Amino acid sequence: MTRLERLSLRLRIFLFFALIGLASCVVVIACLVFAEQRIGPAATPHLVLFGGIACFGILFVTGWVWQKFDLNVAQPIERIVKDVRSLVHAGASRQLDSETGKYLGLLNPAIREIAGALTEAREETDRRIAEATTETHKQTAQLESVIRNLDQGVLICTMGSKIMLYNKRALQILHVSGDLGLGRSLFSVVSAAPFRHAIERLGHRLEQGRHRHHKEGLSQLVICATADGKHTLQGRVTLLLDQAAKAPTGFIVTFDDMTRQLADNVERDSLLQTVLVDLRHPAANLLATSEMLAGDYALAADARKTLERMIAGEAARLSERLAHYDQQSHDMLTSAWPMSDVYSSSLFNSVLRRNSSESLKVTCEFIGEPVWLHCDSITIVELIEYALRKVAEATGERAFQLRATEFERKIYVDLHWHGEPLSVARINAWLDDPLDQDLGGITSRDVLYRHKTDYWSARAPDGTAHLRLPLSLPHDHHSSQSLDEQTLLLPERLEFYDFDLMEREYLGALEDRPLRDLDYVVFDTETTGLDPSGGDEIISIAGVRIVNGRIMHGELFDHYVNPGRSIPPASTKIHHITNEMVANAAPVEAVLPRFQAFVSDAVLVAHNAAFDMKFLTLKQDEAGVRFTNPVLDTVLLAAHLQGQTSSLTLDALAEQFGIEIPVDMRHTALGDSLATAEVLLRLIDLLEASGIKTLRDAVEAEKKAEAIRRQQARY
Repeated sequence: MTRLERLSLRLRIFLFFALIGLASCVVVIACLVFAEQRIGPAATPHLVLFGGIACFGILFVTGWVWQKFDLNVAQPIERIVKDVRSLVHAGASRQLDSETGKYLGLLNPAIREIAGALTEAREETDRRIAEATTETHKQTAQLESVIRNLDQGVLICTMGSKIMLYNKRALQILHVSGDLGLGRSLFSVVSAAPFRHAIERLGHRLEQGRHRHHKEGLSQLVICATADGKHTLQGRVTLLLDQAAKAPTGFIVTFDDMTRQLADNVERDSLLQTVLVDLRHPAANLLATSEMLAGDYALAADARKTLERMIAGEAARLSERLAHYDQQSHDMLTSAWPMSDVYSSSLFNSVLRRNSSESLKVTCEFIGEPVWLHCDSITIVELIEYALRKVAEATGERAFQLRATEFERKIYVDLHWHGEPLSVARINAWLDDPLDQDLGGITSRDVLYRHKTDYWSARAPDGTAHLRLPLSLPHDHHSSQSLDEQTLLLPERLEFYDFDLMEREYLGALEDRPLRDLDYVVFDTETTGLDPSGGDEIISIAGVRIVNGRIMHGELFDHYVNPGRSIPPASTKIHHITNEMVANAAPVEAVLPRFQAFVSDAVLVAHNAAFDMKFLTLKQDEAGVRFTNPVLDTVLLAAHLQGQTSSLTLDALAEQFGIEIPVDMRHTALGDSLATAEVLLRLIDLLEASGIKTLRDAVEAEKKAEAIRRQQARY
């Protein structure tokens, strides 16, 4: 490409008109010089005067024609080119403006027809692709459903330990949030040595072909600890092979938290050891005393009575100790039974579904506010449903009410009906009846024993009779939102996977890697004002990860920050964040380390990045962190592609690329981060089309937007 071809269209047209004007002036001046030689020196002042007027007129007319040509031809052409490039390379859905280039004759209608045909062709292609991949989506949905509902944590990683799939259960077991993400290292959340050892052993097993006959195939048991050492995990590592089944391409990890189980094992071992030591002495005393009494010894009456009292005392102490250890054993047995926190409405709905399949039909209404409780939901549902049918048979009632209330450090599950309470004898007659045969013949008494509770019938304060079942309070803290409301806060679809990561290479310098292969964290801040050096502070910071060209809506960072000062009303009008909203938030020195852990080694991206990065760098020392990541600015990238005279606001770029920003999300850190992420993906498409393919190329392109960079320097 020649130096002239690098110039913009408008500049080249300007140079063309400038050349016409200057050349015309040169011709006029040459003619006047020739005329002066023919007429003589006396005409020189007149020739200079009229020659100057003629040159000024030529330049004025040329400039006026250039201005009109630039306004009605050059600028519309540039806008059309920008819109067409966005349509072709960034998939923008906005139709071309019919008013743009209205003086270009048939050019604008022809381009609009081409753009319309391209849009129709793209829609038809998308439709056919959607139809062709319907079955694949069904299989993906089934996979997502299976993984989402697994009780174990699941991770799938590349051989370089980069995570390419995880489920929510993995987050719960690992006790992490922003530390886990696609493209991140597994060893940032668990100890590395056990996994490396297991993978090395499995690799040798694969190389030698022993996996074909080995009972565990390409799997290996792994016991490890979380990175903070607070939890012990037990799981299994399994190698994933390529299509030829010759080389490993990654590995899958399934695991569960064994911390409590190991503690229970230690407690049981300790109890057994204590029992052996504690009972050895009284047992020896009883043996020796009984031998003396049974032996052929001439014992005096007083001595015999003393020995008999010793036997009675030791037997009583032994019985007392055995009762104590029996209670401890019972507590350990019941605590080992798998239980969890359950929402009462979920429990009651399960009862209703179970009852709907029975021949004895009853109606059951849930009353009161739902609460959380701790139990084995499977057996408790069976117990309540069984009791409901028994009460219906005994009383003849068919309308019941279920309520769960907290009282005196217990959750009382009450079954209400209109009538008389049941006798203790009638209730006790049910206790040894087996429940569902699928539970192995377990009885009501077994369920009550395992939950360390009982149930009884009495008159309720409202005049109804009830059957009361006390259960334990929840072990974890739960918000006041219902389970359904909480579920809505999480993405329904599982977005925590990307199998294309298996094929990615993590070799070579970061700046020479393709833009499309980089991991990004697109972030934004909301602040008390626009002067970080003058005392303004961060009040909100949010970010979203982009992995393998996909926005990970399930991997978000969104936190308020307590600025330690009041928020000016003028700023609140823009971002709608009030002093009350940040009053209980963590300070910036606590939030930034968490944000850095979320970012890890990704490329940072922001719209007008100099502003946001200035706030981060000013607080680095206070937070004890350093942001050394590469930084890209969507303002500068857009300026390189579209020129610095174009509107480069986030709203303008979003409109150009057909990106919708919800009104309630605009000027929030999270909303602007998501919008900027969408803009970045469109810009990457345009950058690649213009020959900018690597991070190094993008940084060089940003440097060419020097005017905007100088404007940002005031921050």
